[in-house]
Parts: sequence; C-alpha cells; structure tokens
Amino acid sequence: MNALDVYTALVHRGTAPALTWYGADGRMELSGKVAANHMAKIAGYLADEVWLDEGSRLLLDLPSHWKTCLWGLGGMLAGLEVAIGTTADTPDGVITNHPETPPDADNVIALDLGPLALSWMGDPLASGVFDGSAEVMGSPDQLMDTSRHVSGNFAKWESQGTLTPTGERLLISGSIANNPASTLAAVAWQLTRGSVVVLQNGSNVAKVAETEGATPANM
Repeated sequence: MNALDVYTALVHRGTAPALTWYGADGRMELSGKVAANHMAKIAGYLADEVWLDEGSRLLLDLPSHWKTCLWGLGGMLAGLEVAIGTTADTPDGVITNHPETPPDADNVIALDLGPLALSWMGDPLASGVFDGSAEVMGSPDQLMDTSRHVSGNFAKWESQGTLTPTGERLLISGSIANNPASTLAAVAWQLTRGSVVVLQNGSNVAKVAETEGATPANM
C-alpha cells in the first residue's frame, strides 16, 4: 500500500464516512470525498507553493488531531518524508500550530486547528511564515501529480499502525488516540481498508462504538 492507495480509496468512498473524530471541538466527520480533497490540496500546496522537493523532510509539530492526520497523509502523497516530534536534522518544512516558537526549519507553515478556520486566527504571523490554513485553499481539489508519492515514507507509517481486530469501520481510543504519531499510523493503515473513528476523551467507548457502527481496535 502507499499514499496514492489511500487517496484512491477515499475517492471511491465518495460521501460515505472515512474519518470521524471526537475531540475537544466535538464530533467531526469527513467523508471519503472530503478527505481526498484535503489530501490533494495539501499535496499540491506543499509541492507547488512551498516548493518542497520529493524526498524533503516534513516535520509535524502538532498534537493528535484530524488535521494532523490529513497533513501527514498529504505530505506523503507529495512524496515527503513525514516525521512527528523531534528530528536530528533541520527539516525542510514544519507544520506547526504555535508559529511564534516553531522548531528550526527552512520553511515554517502555520496551521490553525480550529475546525472551521480558513486562515490563521492567532497573533499576526512573522514575516516569511506561511499561513497554511488560508494558502492551501487555492490548490486543486483533485490530485494533479500521481507520481510524487513514491518518494514518501508511507510504508513506514503504515507498518506501525496495524490494528486488531480488522474491520471495515474501526474505533481507536485511549493512548493511541491521544498520541499524534500513533494516530497518524493507525489512520494511515486503516484508510486503505475502511473507515476509522477516533475517540480522544476515552470515555463511553462502547456507546460511541455502537452509535458509529464501529469495532473498538487496538494496536
């Protein structure tokens, strides 16, 4: 499997749910079409606007969030080496929700995590910092380059995200749902196989699983 397989699977899901997120802002559900559009826009933006070459290193300086998952997958679709946390070397780009104190990187992209944010809503951004929330909107809804993904590190993330039991719609919660790396890995693995529900507060797992028609999963 690869990032292009995720994108293709999401396109084929159409209006059916793909990623459902229970977090601090309540419930957010993205259909396959909407998630695919996000991935395409992100991949196009990183390649054509930020000008990150294939194989460039992209650091996600973000908490566990549905936008973290989509920017990670979009980065892999653009052929980037995606990482979360700290890196030994300076990355070529960093996506951060605190651009006032970003990790050292050649390109800093501010991402507002508000569910409906169309631009950065915090303090004015420093000169040279990209407003990812606003600028990504100008990229195409469809993937324009289907070759770049081969340079990404999707295989690494997918191999770390194996869920049990398997199923068409799985629910992840607890420590997995609150760790951005674990969540990205689990979502990368599951979206080629079905849909995923992420429950961050960890309460009422059985109730949410019944409501969503999902099976609780473990890594």
